[in-house]
Amino acid sequence: MLEINLEGKVGLITGGSKGIGKACAKALAEAGATVIINFSQNKEEAQKTAEEIGERALLHQCDVSNPEEVRAMMNAIGEKFGRLDILVNNAGITSEDLLEDLPEESIRRIFDVNFFGAMYTSKYALPLMKDRGGSMIFMSSTSMYTGAGGGAHYAASKSALLGLLRNIAKDYGKYNIRSNGLAVTMVNTDLLKNRKTDDLKSKIEGVPLKRLCEPEEIGGTVAFLSSDTASYINGEMITMDGGRTYA
Repeated sequence: MLEINLEGKVGLITGGSKGIGKACAKALAEAGATVIINFSQNKEEAQKTAEEIGERALLHQCDVSNPEEVRAMMNAIGEKFGRLDILVNNAGITSEDLLEDLPEESIRRIFDVNFFGAMYTSKYALPLMKDRGGSMIFMSSTSMYTGAGGGAHYAASKSALLGLLRNIAKDYGKYNIRSNGLAVTMVNTDLLKNRKTDDLKSKIEGVPLKRLCEPEEIGGTVAFLSSDTASYINGEMITMDGGRTYA
């Protein structure tokens, strides 16, 4: 039987305390990795997730939009482990406001977290991966293909991740560092549950599989991409949307 084995690996999940990030942290830990759960503000929530995972989980508070904090986080990981094998760039924020109504500071904040946060963590993770290789996974959205229906700044920030991950794939493949992404949508998290019921039902009807994506399905895909089973997958943006975008 084919198994995903991440025993002895060290993984960092940004925005790892809830939702998709939590599912990714749990999946990596279940496959044997030590996971570092990054969080920005809610320490109580992060601690709860770490307790659910157990001894394989560590916490690190850091605002990924702050390069100095990111550098310090990576230095701490380097001092403790001497390496980083897996980076899941999951931290992100969203908004559905129309472009003409958006304050400029809101546009910048979305990019600071969603794009520049991933840029900073990747930049400072690379030296920790170059000796042994590693896997970077960028959490994107199908809005990069379709538009978000409001939230142009969000869709643009997620589109920018594709260029980033493919350049990393090309520049650092020689170090056996693989860089891939997941374009997801309709994920069964608290954020989606806050939508109006009729609106949510309508969107589910547009999915050929007629259901939401579960966070655990994304976590499993992240674990796969982090493993040697996916050792020749590099520079890809994998769409996980139940067929909604292209069917």
